Amino acid sequence: MKTGRNELCPCGSGKKFKKCCLNATKPGAQRRPLIQSDPALLAKAQAMLRQHQAAESVRQQQQGHGNPIVSWTDDTKGLRFVAVKQTVHWGKDWVIFPNFLDYFLKKTLGHEWGERERHNGQHPIFRWLQKTQAYSGHKPGEPKVKSVVMMGFMACWLHLAYALYLIAHHDEIPERLLDRLRNPVMFFPAYHEAIMGAALAVAGMEISCAETGAGSAPTPEFRAKSKASGKTYEVEGKRKNGWKAPTDDVTNAEFQRELQGYVRNQIYKASKKKLKNPVYWFELSIPTMTAKAEWRVVADVAEAAIRDAENNMTVEGQPIARAYVVITNHTFLADEGVTGRPCFGFLQTIKIDDYPFGRPVEIEAALEGYDKHRDIFWLMEAWKTASTVPTTFDGSPPELLDSDGKPQRTIKIGDVIEVPDMHGKTVEATVEEVSSLDDKVMVAVGAKGHHWFVQMPLTAGEAEAARRYTDAVFGKDNASRGLRSDDPFDLYDWLLKAHANMAQDQVDSFFERNPAVAHFKNLRLAEARVRVAREYTKSMWISSQQYKAANAQRRALL
Repeated sequence: MKTGRNELCPCGSGKKFKKCCLNATKPGAQRRPLIQSDPALLAKAQAMLRQHQAAESVRQQQQGHGNPIVSWTDDTKGLRFVAVKQTVHWGKDWVIFPNFLDYFLKKTLGHEWGERERHNGQHPIFRWLQKTQAYSGHKPGEPKVKSVVMMGFMACWLHLAYALYLIAHHDEIPERLLDRLRNPVMFFPAYHEAIMGAALAVAGMEISCAETGAGSAPTPEFRAKSKASGKTYEVEGKRKNGWKAPTDDVTNAEFQRELQGYVRNQIYKASKKKLKNPVYWFELSIPTMTAKAEWRVVADVAEAAIRDAENNMTVEGQPIARAYVVITNHTFLADEGVTGRPCFGFLQTIKIDDYPFGRPVEIEAALEGYDKHRDIFWLMEAWKTASTVPTTFDGSPPELLDSDGKPQRTIKIGDVIEVPDMHGKTVEATVEEVSSLDDKVMVAVGAKGHHWFVQMPLTAGEAEAARRYTDAVFGKDNASRGLRSDDPFDLYDWLLKAHANMAQDQVDSFFERNPAVAHFKNLRLAEARVRVAREYTKSMWISSQQYKAANAQRRALL
């Protein structure tokens, strides 16, 4: 808190700051609390903190765990500013984030190059942009922001622009990548590299080195260092350029043979590079892939090819080394006329025995493996996040934008609002809690020592925002989505977050109440919190599985 030396001290003493709490910082002085002496001010500060934490939760759901979008406006000049790492850009007509991305894509690839290439008519980018302008261009008298059905050609350039922004905002875009993107022949393989780089950026990894060209030693497309674990991964990516077999029936034997052959061939080529801690990322670009049921068939066939390579493939007479394998399909890259932006992906491993999926494993070992490989699980979550381009600059839910692109404020915890009290009289009360359900929200309010509940309607936009981003849109810092009942790791992540701020005495009390795990009581506090979350996860998961089994047995007897 910044306070002028000649202003009254906020501690409530009535004295000037320089005569009060400032002097309390001198050695031997007893420091007065600045806020705690004023309960109303303290409550307001706590509500503001909750709103900030909730807003950050909503932002992370849209932008991931990498660097946030940094943007501000100068209303006097009508300018919007966006900082990309250390470089500041500005423009007049950037109402939503895709407006900026359109500018950023053109600037990054170069206006002079764009003028030359546009007349050639060979580069896909200009075809996509022209189709987008014809499909959704703003006409006089129309709202600045309007809803349109996403088309494949729109998704194509949006994803590329967002990928380049993410790489630039976290590191630097390799010039060789830009050269390849400018080349119509090399464009689509380079596009896939940009998608990989974006996922790494959103995962919070530092892209410390990108492939710079041919050399004596094989190199990957990216080297990425995890900020969480400190591990460095070498990422090799390849994209399939077209299919010989028909793709409209993924159960067709001809298609499946081509798919298996492609996956095996790419694993062999990637294994020959002998990368350290490798991640192989293969993009299939099947043009007809729009349904999850189809993708499950493709994933099963690809996994069979991975298992076969794991058990039988050798390079220079030696079994291939361990690796993570990511396989994705961005349908819009192969069919720019597709509706929406269908994306599919899955993660498998080669010779990583403690990977906790796809094999029988005891729950403690599964949680240990999940923590060990968390970087890669986080990478896949980041890929999902990067597959949806943010609409707003500040993380505001796009459902709450008006026709001019301005966020419409909704009710927040800490707000003072007019509501009926227990007797029906209108009073001013402070919002203390919220809980939404469909098209309404239950609000816990308080005034003059009394507390009660009020039910309020939600607009369609508010209801949709709450469904997508939880009650965090109402300033609820501890809001959480529903847990997946078939996923112990989802439960574990939730419990880790719930116990992230346990105090030492709370940890000690847990171990005292649970003598079976008392041997963990000397762990460092951070490790002890993880252990507490693990023990609760195991207990709750085992209980839930026993309950399901008992229910299934009862149904079988009926």
